[in-house]
Amino acid sequence: MQKIEVVVRITKDHCPPQEQTIFEWFDLMRNPTDALSRPDLEINLEHHRVFKHGTEVYMSRYEYGVLSLMAQHPGKLFTKEQIFEAVWHKDSESYLRAVTSTIGRIRQKIEDDKDHPRYIKTVSNIGYQFVPSSESVRLNRNL
Repeated sequence: MQKIEVVVRITKDHCPPQEQTIFEWFDLMRNPTDALSRPDLEINLEHHRVFKHGTEVYMSRYEYGVLSLMAQHPGKLFTKEQIFEAVWHKDSESYLRAVTSTIGRIRQKIEDDKDHPRYIKTVSNIGYQFVPSSESVRLNRNL
């Protein structure tokens, strides 16, 4: 593992931003998190569970996949294509509808006001972004 880490440290600074995803995954593998927590939303990554105000919220595997992907990268802008490839793992012409409807269902489940979302922001003509909290996302291993 140490040899890989040295290569990553050397190469990361010389890699274009769109190709740095592997480095983000490497960081996650080195520093695994069990849960992402904000004051009123908790995402348990180990057990694939979501809690809103302490109450568990049922999510389909695609809803959970999209939410956990975005929550692990707060502030990162994802295109619909990137979300579809990361969560569905297949080629399809209907990916735009699949991602849009899944984001809508997630918002219904976790947002207090779907017309003024706090967690998932739409960036016109680009995609979606998990909004970083004013408080940093903190590790919570006691769920």
